[in-house]
Parts: sequence; structure tokens; C-alpha cells
Amino acid sequence: MNSYKIRNNSTAKTITSALLTLMILRILFSLLMVAREGSVYAITSAVIYGLLCLVCIILLIMFRRSEVVFRGSDILYTPPFGPARTLSYRDLQKVSMGGRSYIVYTNDGKKLITFDDFRTENASAIVAFLKSRGVRTEI
Repeated sequence: MNSYKIRNNSTAKTITSALLTLMILRILFSLLMVAREGSVYAITSAVIYGLLCLVCIILLIMFRRSEVVFRGSDILYTPPFGPARTLSYRDLQKVSMGGRSYIVYTNDGKKLITFDDFRTENASAIVAFLKSRGVRTEI
């Protein structure tokens, strides 16, 4: 049984990870300043960087969780937030191809996922698999 998994592998995940690391270091530095001086600036700085760290952690969870798995008889779609959904291939309207990027649309006209040859392993095999399941393609 063929199974293809598409996960969001963007450069935004790498940048967010680097920013999170820098913000954690900045929080530690601010906490050291609070311990030494107890200034309002250091406390405010630690709180602001703590909130920014929380935002980065939520973004990383969102990047990690978002995926689509094309299985033999159905599709498992896991959105960034909320429960996973199981779709059938009849729920897909088309695969739009433009250059080396592909967009899969559902029957209600919404984008399910966007992927390309550069960041997705076996992108052309995924399109061929979708064609074999009866999903029409459009250039």
C-alpha cells in the first residue's frame, strides 16, 4: 500500500527555532540583571521576551503538527490546530500545477495543501498517485 506524507518544511521553521534560542538567552540575561539590580527595565524585558518565546513555541507546534498523509483508501489531514480529519479522494476537486509547485483543492474550493518539488520529497510521485485515485489535474 502506497502512503505519502507531506509536512510543512519551510525556512520559517528554522528561523523561528533560531529566534526562540536567542530569546531564551535574552530571558536568562534579563533574569541575571533582575537578580543583580532588580530594575523595572530588566523585569519588563524578561516578561516581553517570555511572551515572545511563547509565541515562537506555538508557531513551532503549528509547524510540527500540520501535515497531510495520502493513504491507499483515504487522506488524513492534520491541521495546525484542531482535530485530525479523514477525507476521501472524492472530496478533492483538483490538483493545480504551476511550474514545480502544486496546490490541492477540496470540493468547496479551499486549498488543502501547497507543495513543490524543492521542499517535498517525491512531489511528482504524489501527483501521479492522486491522478491514479481519480483526482483531476489542471495546469
